[in-house]
Amino acid sequence: MNGVSHLIGGLSAAVIFGVHSPSQLAMVAFSALLPDIDRPNSLLGRFVPVLPSLLEKIPGKRTVTHSLIMGFGLWLLLEGTFPELTIAFLIGYVSHLILDLFTGYIAFLWPIPWKVGVPLFGIPPVFVETAAIALWGVWMVLDGYTYFLNLF
Repeated sequence: MNGVSHLIGGLSAAVIFGVHSPSQLAMVAFSALLPDIDRPNSLLGRFVPVLPSLLEKIPGKRTVTHSLIMGFGLWLLLEGTFPELTIAFLIGYVSHLILDLFTGYIAFLWPIPWKVGVPLFGIPPVFVETAAIALWGVWMVLDGYTYFLNLF
């Protein structure tokens, strides 16, 4: 999936779970993009100089950054430093992993090389992404944007 689809997925999950403070929404957005740091051309990877290229070559795409181990480690780090952002982090990170399950295979249990995915009856990933963007547009047209206006 692309970065826009992951942002839409993460922010939609945040709305569903009642996350609404600006700092929490920023964390959801960041953590929804974070697993794709293993790709230099990803939305977040473009702003980090060397790390994405190393992650893509050494452990590989959709491995360490898409694992429950990395998610748990980052969650522990946040729990010790910014506990008010841990739920927001989990929402963004887990939404990313769930969305990637439908568009390919991920190594949930890295370093175990077993990858899992849930193909949608042969539907190409681009259609899943297009549907996500279209649904977001429908939500916005149906007054969904007011959710964000009421935050400030």
